[in-house]
Amino acid sequence: MEFLIGLVLVGCGVVVLYSRYYKSRRIEILQQMLVEKQAYAAAISENKMVIAGGSEVLYSFDTDFLSEHLGIRAVNLGSNIGFGAGFIIDQAKLCLKKGDTLVLSLAYGLYNRPLYDVFAYEYFRMYDRRQLCRFTWKERAYYMMKNFVLNMRFEEKSFDMSPSGFYRNISGSELPAHKRVPLQFADFEENAVTAHLLALKKYCVLHQIELFLTYPDTVYFESYEREQFFYELDVFLKQHFEVLGSADEYMYDSEYFYNSVYHVNQGGQQKRTNKMLRELRRRSARGSEAVD
Repeated sequence: MEFLIGLVLVGCGVVVLYSRYYKSRRIEILQQMLVEKQAYAAAISENKMVIAGGSEVLYSFDTDFLSEHLGIRAVNLGSNIGFGAGFIIDQAKLCLKKGDTLVLSLAYGLYNRPLYDVFAYEYFRMYDRRQLCRFTWKERAYYMMKNFVLNMRFEEKSFDMSPSGFYRNISGSELPAHKRVPLQFADFEENAVTAHLLALKKYCVLHQIELFLTYPDTVYFESYEREQFFYELDVFLKQHFEVLGSADEYMYDSEYFYNSVYHVNQGGQQKRTNKMLRELRRRSARGSEAVD
């Protein structure tokens, strides 16, 4: 009995030490990336454009090209889908001011995931423990175990990132067969994420920030033409927001993708950036013609 009590106490001690002191290398990298992007945005004194979302934004939008052809500085605030939509929006708000433009591109999975997800928990645990009150004790236990497993599996990689925040020179396609499969969609429903988006709209109106929503790049599959989720999401977004393009416009063959159904290579990035430029030009007098 004493042995079991001792074992439980040791286990509790390990959990406390992990929670208080363990540093996830993945989150350290993401936090440093966000700090650099926030600093880049803060150094822009004039009006700017911020493109926010998960890692698909990192790969999709050449913000140097957009800055050149729109005549307004652009910042790529792509981070990671694991943070959740609430965290991504909070980070965008930190670098927006009156007169700026926000383009929000959310991966489809974010519409049905928690506002503050697994990486948000780990980020708050490491850098802002006051925010842990967002999670129930059950959620804290789950996310701690989930992050422990993810941290053990993490393999650090290096990419060429522009100062404006996007990944450059992603050549080739490393999309393995097991990843070349259709995404699975839950039924679309209005929930905490959609409520947060509507609150963001009010925030942008109040602070005179121009807001656009758009769709992520993803690999095309024939089954998507029958997927009700896209139709229902499109109806909701276009009812409430200015929307750039449509979901089917940003579905490409797998040759344009790198290592995920959401991560385009350089060819895909050029396609998407030019489409973004054309969409913005239809709604604005800024910039010059897109270069194909």
